[in-house]
Amino acid sequence: MNMESHEERETRRIILLRLLRGENPEVLLGFEGTHRVLPEIQIPRWQRVAEHLTAVLSKTCGIHAVSLSSLEALPAQSGSQQIWYEIMEPCSPDDRAPHDKRWVAADCLVESAFRDPGDFQAARQAIAQSMAYAQNTTSGPFGRLGWFPDLQQWVQHQIGTHGLHLNGRFRQLNACPTFSLIRFETDGPAVWFKAVGTPNQREYPLTLALAHLFSRFLPEIIATRPEWNGWLAREAEGTLLNECSTLASWEAVATDLAELQIQSLGRSLHLLDPGARDLRAWALADLVQPFFRTMSEMMERQTKMPPAALSRDELHRLSARVQDALTVLEETGIPNTLGHLDLNPGNIICSPTGCMFLDWAEAFVGHPFLTFQYLLEHFRRAFGQDRSQETQLVARYSSPWCVFVSESEIRRALEVAPLVAVFVYATGNDLWTDPQKLEDPRTAGYLRSLTRRMEREADGLGERSVPCPS
Repeated sequence: MNMESHEERETRRIILLRLLRGENPEVLLGFEGTHRVLPEIQIPRWQRVAEHLTAVLSKTCGIHAVSLSSLEALPAQSGSQQIWYEIMEPCSPDDRAPHDKRWVAADCLVESAFRDPGDFQAARQAIAQSMAYAQNTTSGPFGRLGWFPDLQQWVQHQIGTHGLHLNGRFRQLNACPTFSLIRFETDGPAVWFKAVGTPNQREYPLTLALAHLFSRFLPEIIATRPEWNGWLAREAEGTLLNECSTLASWEAVATDLAELQIQSLGRSLHLLDPGARDLRAWALADLVQPFFRTMSEMMERQTKMPPAALSRDELHRLSARVQDALTVLEETGIPNTLGHLDLNPGNIICSPTGCMFLDWAEAFVGHPFLTFQYLLEHFRRAFGQDRSQETQLVARYSSPWCVFVSESEIRRALEVAPLVAVFVYATGNDLWTDPQKLEDPRTAGYLRSLTRRMEREADGLGERSVPCPS
C-alpha cells in the first residue's frame, strides 16, 4: 500500500533536448488534443532528483537520459501547485520518440500551441541556457548538450589502462552545470566520477591530498579532470554504515576514525593548504564574540514565540562558557588533527578490511573529538539513549588517545566537546557572516536553534557523565 501523500511528492516537467545537426535543438513534446505538453514526472520529495528522473524516464518512455540542470519553480496554470522544470538530454540523440510524443525543432515552437504557456517560456529559457553553455558564455561543463558522451569516452580511456570496460549502465545521482556525481558500471568493480563547483571547489584539491596521504581510508583515485574539478575513483568495497547499522560496525568506524586522525598528526599545513577549514581552538576563539553579537541581533528580530528568544545577558554568559570550553580543549593537550564537519552514516563505508570515509568538502583542522561528536549524534539517532552501548562506542574511540594524554584529560575534553561541536557547526560556514543569507527567515531560525542547543549543552556540563576511556 502506498502511504505517501501527494504533499510528499513534487512535479517535475521534463525539457528533453537533443542536438542532431546544426545549432537548432529539438524538444520532446507530448500531445493532449490539439495542445502540446512537456512530459511530467512525479518524484518523492527530499530524494536525489537526477537519479529518480533518469530512472522514471527510462521506465515510462524508454529513453536513457542525463539531467543537465533545473529551472526555477514556476506556478502551474491552476495556481495551486508549483512546477519544477528539469533540462535533460538523451544519452543517444538517435533514440526514437515514444508513440505518444514527438521531437519538435526549437524554431517551430509557438506559444499558442502549448496547453500551459509556462511550458513554452520554460522551453525557450532552457534552449537559450543550453546554447549559452555551448558557447562558453556561461560557466559549467555539465550544462551544455553533449557533455555526457565526452565523459563516457574519457572514463573508458582512463579505466582501459586498468583492464576495465564500461558495460553501458550508470546511475546519475547529482546534476547541475557545475556539479556531477555518476556511478559507472564496468566488467569489474564500478567507478565513480565526481566533479564539484562553487561553493565546494575545495573538495577537489582536498580529496586528492587526502587520498594521497591516507590511501587506507579513502577510495583509490584512478584519474583527474582538473578543468572540471573532477576525479574518477574506484568504488570501495563494503556497505554504507546506514545500511549495516550494528554496534560492531559503529565500533569499527570509531576505531578507524581515531586511527585516521592519529595518522594526520603533524600534517596541519598539508591539510590547510588545499583548503581544509582552520577550526583550531585559537581560530575559533576569535569567532566567539562576533558570532554572539550576530545572534543577539537575530534573537531581537525573532517574531515567532515559542521558543523564547535568548536575552543579551543570556547570550553574554553563553559566549563566556564557549570561550571556557575552548580553553579546556587547548589545556588538555590533545593535538589538532584532520576533522570532518559532515561525518554521517551515508558517507562511511564499512568492510571486513576497514572503513573508508567519503565526501570531504567539509574537512577541517581542529580538535579530533569534535568529529567524533558528530558521529555520536548519529549513533544516538540510530540506537536511542542506550548508555551501555554509547559507553562502548566512546571507549573504542577514546582509548587510542591514551597514548598521548591521560585519561583524566580525555575525560575533560569529552565533557566540553558537545558544546564546542555545536559552536563549530554553527560557525563552520559563511551562513552567519552573510547579511543576505541572514535575511532569510529559515537561515535565521536555524542559527537561533543552534544557539539554543549550545545553551542546553552548556547547562548540561555539570551533569554530564563521561565514560572512562579504558
